[in-house]
Amino acid sequence: MRRTSRRKGNGVLTIIIILVGILIGYGVLNKSIITSSSTPIVDGEIDTSRYVKLSMLLAGPPSTEAIMAYKDSIAQLNNKLKDSINANVEITYIPFDEMGREYPKIFSSKETYDVVYASSRAHPGYFKLAEQENFKELDELLPIYAKNIWANINPAVWDDAKYKGKIYGIPLEDVKYRANSFIYREDLLEKYEMEPLMSLEDMKEFMDNLLIDEVDITPIGINESSAIRLYDMLVDLNADWIPAPGLPQSSLYLVSKSKDNITDILFPVFSNEFMEFAKEMKDWADKGYWQGEALMDDSTIMKNLDSGKGGSIFGNIFDYSNGFLDQNLKFFCFGEKNQKVIKESAAKNLLSISAESRNAERALMVIDFIMNDEELNSLITYGIQGQIFKGIKQKDMLDYYESISIEDPYAKFTFDASAVEEEINNVIRINSQYGIPILLGKAGDPVTAVNKYREKLKAAGIEKIIDAVEEQLKTSTFVY
Repeated sequence: MRRTSRRKGNGVLTIIIILVGILIGYGVLNKSIITSSSTPIVDGEIDTSRYVKLSMLLAGPPSTEAIMAYKDSIAQLNNKLKDSINANVEITYIPFDEMGREYPKIFSSKETYDVVYASSRAHPGYFKLAEQENFKELDELLPIYAKNIWANINPAVWDDAKYKGKIYGIPLEDVKYRANSFIYREDLLEKYEMEPLMSLEDMKEFMDNLLIDEVDITPIGINESSAIRLYDMLVDLNADWIPAPGLPQSSLYLVSKSKDNITDILFPVFSNEFMEFAKEMKDWADKGYWQGEALMDDSTIMKNLDSGKGGSIFGNIFDYSNGFLDQNLKFFCFGEKNQKVIKESAAKNLLSISAESRNAERALMVIDFIMNDEELNSLITYGIQGQIFKGIKQKDMLDYYESISIEDPYAKFTFDASAVEEEINNVIRINSQYGIPILLGKAGDPVTAVNKYREKLKAAGIEKIIDAVEEQLKTSTFVY
């Protein structure tokens, strides 16, 4: 079950979500210049005679090293854009681990942008932002200014991302599954004469072997921004829990109590399973499965796995747009055993264009250009994730996950968070301050830490959020 790029150029657009910290920082966004020009049709041709400077506000890793490494690549991109469509792109990013706190500020403070990352699972969500007229309707523009995108994306995928029958976002992927996994080296598995890993106990045995015999190998490459993957593992290994709306999935999120009753909501932090997991993670940290205070940045994690200094990483294998370069990698997908590999809605990962953008047409042309330029595809697809992800065929993997996947039961539900905005922001802050250290085994005694975390969550209003989600789920028609 290996994979390569999906449709032509898809990896490029996916990596735009990853390769976003290139030219300017978040605070500079207000200074981005959006010109007063449009891109008209003149004598049947698109007129790009006026130079346009565009701003893109996206989500990505916090790695300064990665940002510096790809400045030249983005400069090359802009050279191509200048020659082809007379445009320049300034890319600003919010780190993945800051999304829950910083993303809402973009819309509450009316930041200026042309293109922005949007998601039905973000806060605020894509459908709510479309309802509030933050985004430009694209139906009439796409066939003219983004012909390749319009032709290459499956009509069913467009339908999946529509709000009230209209397109307000460009899907980043034809199909994606929630396939959170432990990705590890097959050569080490063979060295210790182990069978493929299928449980937490198997993972621990694998990592214990590395601690004993491989002094130069870090068992797991992980950092604070990827710690949410540990929470994903907890959720996916539970037979009943399905990720639910209410809190963004960039933070610790809500779940259904049962796959069969998705209107009953739980915050796993208040479960016995979370308490036991906190103890387990403290044990993992104390053993040295990851590097304690010397947590690595994203690019170092990838480089170490590639070079042999790392033994494993956590990740959704469908986030790696072009598969694995080295077939010496295997993965344990947490959701397979309980048949919980979720086929995600196209509305989970989109690019939208500001309703206030004066250059929506040119913005579409830029996105279309990046998706369909072969050289840029090769240049950017491998991007920040390094050279370990590329070149392996994916069809078998796609067919396999399609055969075992379940539909996201919340795909057609839009949570209205307006009555609990303050509580959501408070909980996101508490999750970051108390939850992430617990997941990383850095919060001291786990029982004391979890109990304090729970108290803080109650004070922040978690119960009010859960009540709001449950009430809306029980009265919703699940359509958008």
